[in-house]
Amino acid sequence: MERIGRIGSILLFVGLFVWGLPTTNAAAVQNEFSLKQCIDLALQKNVGVISADNRYKQSKYNLLDAWANVLPTVSTSARYSYGRSFGKYYVPEYGIYVEDPGTKSYSTGLSLSMTLFDGGSTWFTIKQSSLERTSSRNELRQTIMSTAYSVKQAYYGLVQAVLLKKVQEDALARSKKQLEVTTSKYDLGSASLSEKLKAQVNVARDSVSLLQRDNDIKNAEFNLNLLLNRDVTMPMVPVDTLGQVAFTLSLEQCVETALADNPSLKKSDADYDAARVAVWNAKSSWVPRVGASLGWGWNSRTAGDWFKYRYENGSYSFGINLSYSIFDGFRKKTNYSRARLAEATQRESHDADRNNLVYQVKQAYLDIETARLQYQAAQLAEQSAQEDMKLQSERYRLGASSILELLDAQYSLTNAQYSRIQSLYQLNLAVASMAKAMGRM
Repeated sequence: MERIGRIGSILLFVGLFVWGLPTTNAAAVQNEFSLKQCIDLALQKNVGVISADNRYKQSKYNLLDAWANVLPTVSTSARYSYGRSFGKYYVPEYGIYVEDPGTKSYSTGLSLSMTLFDGGSTWFTIKQSSLERTSSRNELRQTIMSTAYSVKQAYYGLVQAVLLKKVQEDALARSKKQLEVTTSKYDLGSASLSEKLKAQVNVARDSVSLLQRDNDIKNAEFNLNLLLNRDVTMPMVPVDTLGQVAFTLSLEQCVETALADNPSLKKSDADYDAARVAVWNAKSSWVPRVGASLGWGWNSRTAGDWFKYRYENGSYSFGINLSYSIFDGFRKKTNYSRARLAEATQRESHDADRNNLVYQVKQAYLDIETARLQYQAAQLAEQSAQEDMKLQSERYRLGASSILELLDAQYSLTNAQYSRIQSLYQLNLAVASMAKAMGRM
C-alpha cells in the first residue's frame, strides 16, 4: 500500500507538471514582441499621440465654426404679453368710469440676418482655420513619428542588451574553462599560484559583468514598457534582432525628401501661412461692415389664433445696415501690430526649422556612414581577436606565453564583440533617425 501511495504521488506530480507546461509557454509567448507590435501598441496607448489626435479633431470643428459665419442666421420666436392699468378710465359713451380689463397679445415671427461684407474677415478666418487644421494634422504625424522613433530606440536598446549579455555569457564560459586549465597546470606544478589567482579574478570579474548585463536588460525592459504604457515590471522578449540595414539613398535625395515630407516642417509651413493670413484679417477691421436682415411675423388677440397665420395680421420688414467703429480704444491698431509681430516671429521660426531639418538629415546621413564603417571595422577586429585568442590559448597550453597575454587576448575578444554589437545598434538607430527626418515610419 505504501508503495502504491508513492507511485500515485509521482504520477500526480508528473500530471501537474505537464498540465502546467502550456500555461508557461503561453505566458512566454505573451511577453514576446516584434518591433512592429511595439510601435502599434505605443500608438494606441501613448498619451502624446492621443492628445495630438484630439487637437486635430478639435481643429476640424474650429473650421466648421468658421464656415458657419458665411451662412445666414435664421431664428424664430413666439411671444405672449399681457398689460393692464391700475386706475379706472372714463368711457364717454356711457359717462362712467370702468376698470381696465387688460390687453392680451400673441405674436409669432421669423427673422433672417446675414453679413454681406466685412472686409474679407470671414474668408480670412476660414483660411486661417484651414491652415490651423493642416498644422494640427502634421503635428499629429510628427507625434506619431517621434513616438515610433522612441520605441525603435528603446527596442534596439533592449536587443543590444540581450546580445551583449550573450557575449558576456560566452566570456564567462571562456574564463571558467581557462580557470580549469590553469588549475590543472597548477596541480601538476607547471603553473604558479599567481596564475591561478589571476584566472580566478578573471572569472569573478566576468561574473560581475554578467550581473551588470542582466541589470541593463531590466532597465531596457523598463524603458520600453514605459513607452508602451504597460506594467514596467513585466518582462519583454524581443523577437526581432539587429541587422545590417541597407540604405542606398544619396544625401541630396534624403534632403529633398525631408523638405517635402517632414511633418514638423510642413506644420511650420502651415503656421507661417496662418500668421500671414492673420495679418490680412487684422487689416480687415478698418473696413466698414454691411449686413442685411429680413423679418416676417403676425399678431393675434386670441390664444387660438396664436400660430394661425392671417394675412391681415401679418407684417414683414427688410433692412440693410452699415457699421463702422470710429474709435475702439486703439484695438484695431494693437491687433494689427500683434499680428505683424507674430508673423515676423513665425517667419524666423520657419527658417530655423528648415535649417535644423537639413542639419538633422546631414547628421543622420553621416551617422549611417560612420556606423557602417565602424561595423565593418568591428567585424575585422572580432575576427582578429578570435585568431589571437586561439593562438594565445595554444601558446599558454604549451607554456610559450604567460597568463597575462592570454587574459589580454580574452579581454580583446570580448571588447571586439561588444564593439560589433554596439556599432550595429548605432547603425540601426541612425537609419531610424533618418526615417524620422524624412517623414517615414
